[in-house]
Amino acid sequence: MNKYNLTNDIVSGLVQKINNRPSNTIIADRTYEQHTHLNQHILAVFTGTNFGLNEALKELSKARRYGFSFDMAITENGEEIIGSQGIASIKSSLQAERIYTERDKLIFGEILESVDGIIVPMTTQDTATKLALGIQDCFISTLLWQGLWHGKKVLIDFENVLSYRGNKSKLPMLQQMMNDYVEKLQKMSVKSVNKNNYLVEMLNAFKDGSNVATANNQYSQNAVTELEHAPRQVITESDLVNMRANNKEVTVPMRAIITPLAYDKAKELGIRIIRGH
Repeated sequence: MNKYNLTNDIVSGLVQKINNRPSNTIIADRTYEQHTHLNQHILAVFTGTNFGLNEALKELSKARRYGFSFDMAITENGEEIIGSQGIASIKSSLQAERIYTERDKLIFGEILESVDGIIVPMTTQDTATKLALGIQDCFISTLLWQGLWHGKKVLIDFENVLSYRGNKSKLPMLQQMMNDYVEKLQKMSVKSVNKNNYLVEMLNAFKDGSNVATANNQYSQNAVTELEHAPRQVITESDLVNMRANNKEVTVPMRAIITPLAYDKAKELGIRIIRGH
């Protein structure tokens, strides 16, 4: 074999290896080698909805590489709606050490003592309403209330609360009720999180500033590699109202198409639109 053929074979082999490995995997490996572990044990609570389950698991699973570990708790309705296969998928994705159900309602104190905080990635309107009103009539509503009562950090994704399965209420008064409940929960020290960046918000909530920049950088790098193939989301007037949650700033995807009516509504309500993720 001459020198030219040898060089060509080496280059071909390298190209094949690179092509067989996704570019974002290379980025992720470099990123994860640099950070230290948090060793925070989190209770992931799943309520009576499977809307957005895959996206939530994808984001939560990233946290394991930063030292987060998980137990999981699920409502009775959640068991029925998510089903045995869905529950198995959650357990596998989070590598959950324990699974708590309605049958464990008498040991909520022990559960709370064993975790550093709680995250509810897919919250139903029922769960949010009960928590805002202090109603403790089932396992999860009691667990969340007592968690707040005893000073545990509680992170909740309110997307399904403000927009039921992607649709806001046709009755403005009902929509306002949900907005008010979310605002009340935030005053009760519930941290509102968005499934687009669970990891960064968890790191912020658990005070690990050293890793926040690393995680933010990972999101930015991944966004660059995926940008060309990402669909362009259309933001309508109703989307804007749902997203604001009584805030004066709304963050939309970088390539989102914002309708003229949405811009008009933003101006009317004094909302600043930020292109962020």
